[in-house]
Amino acid sequence: MSTSNFYFLVTLLTFASKITLGRKLRPDNNNFVANTEIAKQLQYAVRVDTQHQDDPTSTHCSSPSAQWLRRQIEDVSEDDLSNFFDWQLHILPFLYKLHVAKRQYEQEYFGLNGEYTDEIIQIHHKAQEFWSDSGVNDEIYLLSAHGNDLADINNLIPSLELLFHASYNENYTIYDHASDIQQLISRLPGQYSFPLLTFNAFATDEMKDQDSSIIIGDGHFQFQNELGMDGEGPEFSHTHEFSHHLQFLLGISSGIKSGVTKVAKERELMADAFSAYFLAHDEGAALSAHEISNVHEVAFSVGDCRISHEGHHGTPFQRRCATLWAASLADNSEEGIRMGLLELKRRFDGWYETVDGLDDSCHLPSAATPRAYYRTVSFRSVVILVGLYNMLL
Repeated sequence: MSTSNFYFLVTLLTFASKITLGRKLRPDNNNFVANTEIAKQLQYAVRVDTQHQDDPTSTHCSSPSAQWLRRQIEDVSEDDLSNFFDWQLHILPFLYKLHVAKRQYEQEYFGLNGEYTDEIIQIHHKAQEFWSDSGVNDEIYLLSAHGNDLADINNLIPSLELLFHASYNENYTIYDHASDIQQLISRLPGQYSFPLLTFNAFATDEMKDQDSSIIIGDGHFQFQNELGMDGEGPEFSHTHEFSHHLQFLLGISSGIKSGVTKVAKERELMADAFSAYFLAHDEGAALSAHEISNVHEVAFSVGDCRISHEGHHGTPFQRRCATLWAASLADNSEEGIRMGLLELKRRFDGWYETVDGLDDSCHLPSAATPRAYYRTVSFRSVVILVGLYNMLL
């Protein structure tokens, strides 16, 4: 469900209250949650210079998710926004759930009021069954992140201890910081329901004392709901993260396990494709044509326009194209036949060679021919020439 480089950051303001006396908190550099795709996208989208909202090299690219994120902060002061990120408020609910909260999987709920719980659980079971022959971990647990977990001081204190343990002293204690955080949240639109607190979703491989999991925050569902995409949006979000577990199996993506996420457009587009293949396949989620068209739009919504940046994960059009390609592959499957994971990856690798040449309709202009095509044409040309030579003999 993302590089350490953030561009056009706003000038950081001095901390309020006791922090203005010269103390600046330093979060743990090994905080892997901050290195996830969406956490970095979030910071880039809302802390970017408003005069350069998207990558200047992308002439017609516009990211729905980036636009939505910026709208969420219109009524947030610059001081509060600066402290929001400096104090890692977009990280704390996930850190709490992964490392502080007791494991009670049967009590997990998805959405502010649990409205997506049944949908997430059902699609999870279907995905586990569909991909069972691949060898994927059959114990992938579902976790949810909620902003209101930070309202309880007994949840907030141990979470802050994990993140800022070396920053406190008698002049500014962990309790002072917790109080400042809760006061800041009280000023945010929606307070503990403010979507940027939990706008993230990611997969974790097995870590020390941790199970393999998929964790989705309330803010992710709020984004989909406000853009009218919460029909198939939750299913796509889950299966995209489930696809990262397939990548863990293939040895492609182990960033969360090691605590350092290596961002790659190919990896995210592959997860989009694996997700759409399952969602469209008759043996998988078996979504209707209309539902799959909605999936394409959900994928489009999470694309970014940082084309020249190391952390780029695919434009909105490219992410939609990945789901279109995979859904078409599933539609053309023989009844009852599922493509093996390795074969699906092999076919994706071939498609991925074309991705930078695709137009907005996901077609390849005649002038932009992929290397894979030239290899095929060259091979066929050799075969034809050999045949003609044999005929002449």
